[in-house]
Amino acid sequence: MTILDRPPPDWKRPTTHCRVKLQVLINQGGRSKINNERLGTVENTHFDHRPALEARKFDTEKWDTIPPANDPEHIEAITLKQHDVRTNGPGGTKRITTRGSDTGERARTRNIARSHADHQDVMTAKITGQPRPEPNKPKRKLMGRSSFPKRQSRKVG
Repeated sequence: MTILDRPPPDWKRPTTHCRVKLQVLINQGGRSKINNERLGTVENTHFDHRPALEARKFDTEKWDTIPPANDPEHIEAITLKQHDVRTNGPGGTKRITTRGSDTGERARTRNIARSHADHQDVMTAKITGQPRPEPNKPKRKLMGRSSFPKRQSRKVG
């Protein structure tokens, strides 16, 4: 049995069956988990995995997340608007930040893993005496003073 930090790229999320959704609604009493608001219509109700599937550990033997993706205890029924904020972050038509949202945390985790891997490559190269690997982003040179455009002088008269 192998436990991975997150689901592999070839894993597809199983569809959430109607009986699982119904069990979630019964468990919550037809109210949103966020602010205890009545959920209303089916079109306005979304089912959110808590913790997000991307953030869960993965069991390769069962080929499912830990806890399982369709476990009603780890799914919350919330309104469409609440789900949008939880997934994409606060903001109206223009997102100010995604920090704290599922999307933002996923990107942050990827960036941390990437920079950690780059750091490990540099440290390994130092220990083994190999040339350092090229950084992902080339350093940019600042413009010199002479590169700025000259101002036009005004003539009085």
